[in-house]
Amino acid sequence: MATPFRLKRSSVTGKRPDALQKGELAINFYDGHLFAERDTGGVGIGTTITLLTPWKESFGGGAIQYTGVVTATRYEGEGGNLTLGTPTSGSFRGGAFTLTSNAKVDNSIEELNFILGKLVPTAPDNISGASLSLTGTAGVGRLCAGFTPTNNTGGSAPVAGTQYTRNTDSTITTNFITQFGPGDSGTVTGFVNAVGVGTTTLNVSFGVAAVKSDNGTYGALQIANDKDAADSTRNVGITSLFYEVYDARLINAASPDGYNKAHISHLGNNTADVFWYEDPSTVGAPVISFSGVTAPSSPTLSYSSGVPHYTQASANNFTYVMTVTNASGDMYSNHTFVTSDGATSGFNSPGNKTYTQFGGANPPVRNYGVGTGVTCLITNTVRDLHLTLTSNHFSAYDCSTPYGSHNNQRVSYSTNINIMGTTARTNAIDEDNILISSLGTGSGNADRVNAGAAGDNPTPVYTAWSSNSQVAAYEAVVRGAVLRHDQTNYSTGYLPAGPDYSSGRNGAQYFQMELIRSNVSQFNISVTGSYGGCWVCLPDNSAWTSSLSGTNGWASMFAAYRGSGIPTSAEPGCASGGNMSGNSGTFTSVFGTESSSNDSNNRILIRWRLDAGDSITAMSFSAT
Repeated sequence: MATPFRLKRSSVTGKRPDALQKGELAINFYDGHLFAERDTGGVGIGTTITLLTPWKESFGGGAIQYTGVVTATRYEGEGGNLTLGTPTSGSFRGGAFTLTSNAKVDNSIEELNFILGKLVPTAPDNISGASLSLTGTAGVGRLCAGFTPTNNTGGSAPVAGTQYTRNTDSTITTNFITQFGPGDSGTVTGFVNAVGVGTTTLNVSFGVAAVKSDNGTYGALQIANDKDAADSTRNVGITSLFYEVYDARLINAASPDGYNKAHISHLGNNTADVFWYEDPSTVGAPVISFSGVTAPSSPTLSYSSGVPHYTQASANNFTYVMTVTNASGDMYSNHTFVTSDGATSGFNSPGNKTYTQFGGANPPVRNYGVGTGVTCLITNTVRDLHLTLTSNHFSAYDCSTPYGSHNNQRVSYSTNINIMGTTARTNAIDEDNILISSLGTGSGNADRVNAGAAGDNPTPVYTAWSSNSQVAAYEAVVRGAVLRHDQTNYSTGYLPAGPDYSSGRNGAQYFQMELIRSNVSQFNISVTGSYGGCWVCLPDNSAWTSSLSGTNGWASMFAAYRGSGIPTSAEPGCASGGNMSGNSGTFTSVFGTESSSNDSNNRILIRWRLDAGDSITAMSFSAT
């Protein structure tokens, strides 16, 4: 019969066999442990007796209990079946949430993570959608029509007439985007179009886990101000050493000719694209030039002292042609590319000019006016003023494109132009409209009358004045709103061409006017300019003319009033409070015991003498 085989055995808890043969087993029936001899091949030290069942099953079979330390490479199965167990102290202390010895490990960790999440500060902003802008470019320009610009973006093509950032040096640099995160992980890459132009992987730069600072230039990508997010001014209140932030930009990235875009990428987030046009044009700055000026052929004229003047009528327009070369390249600045500096003293502004007015379109074609200039007729309309224009007759112009500018250009014109608009004015010398302000009884302003004869005190006359007629040699001239001693040849060097006053007029010249007012016994004369004499007369007052018979009724403003009665031939002064002396000012004329009401026509005559070089620019009469 077979030989019985018995295992070594024991019922004493914790007992292990001292020695076993290879292949021999031993069992502890109390602990439920099985032992065998382990063949280590002579490697290692210590016992060769190996416990094959290192667990102890509690009575009842409801659980397996291990004595000592249990390790494993991996636990399989539902983690929720693992419980926390009892701590060494025998129970869990109170805290953020309640723990028990039979609480599931996975649930407890989830709750702990939720609570810790409330303590973690909000992460700094990432770069998603951040605005990226270029610096150091050549400004902006609008794309011209008539050609297909290169589109490097892989997206929608640029549109003619649309304004884009313009670059010309084949490299671009952006401004920094500042204080974005996370600054301690992920790869940052800069792109021009679809091409990466620089990249780096961010590291932890602060705290015990710090690797290195990420500040530096990586190709065309530059990282700066890598710092603890606690120092951020974009997202304030972040606790130190939780996060990092950084600044980034593209620097000197290659820029191909044509339409381009760029952005920066980090951890799947992208800045907004920035677009620009790399302009390969070689066109120069615009150049303005002018034709000669064409004067009006059938003008509408008004006259002063026999001298013709242009009115503001449209028949009096002056014209010339402006030419602009280099009006565009690949780009232009604005449809209105030639701008007027405004009105001059004598002409209204002809206005700003567009490509359409130069015979082009909006937008203009590429290289418009390159090689052969483009032209525009400039029409200049006379202003409603009274003056003589001697310089800077017409508006200056400025022309601007993305390729430069030509500024303050004015057509050359040296001919003097006399202008007298149709609006009556009292702020300048007008032969038939010298201001009377609040004086006596009556209406209307003072008018010029014929001086009658040469000399300071001729027999007074007051026949009507004709502005259209050539003046006598002793008459002063009002031209361009100035009363002047005049010896000018208006047939040359002036427009409209007029009479020749250059000869036989070197003696004193006179300007005589009448005021029709009653109830005037004294009045003020205000004058600006220089003159050789001023006399006052009441020609139809016999008492006055008799008293001044030696001067034909003329009283002098260059001499003081005698103080009583009527001025006399011996004392012909009529100035009160200060005599005239040929200078500017306001002076008072008195009639003594007489009044303009005693003149049968309420007429007051005033006679001015102008010597060579004298002129008067303003004059008025008022109550004292």
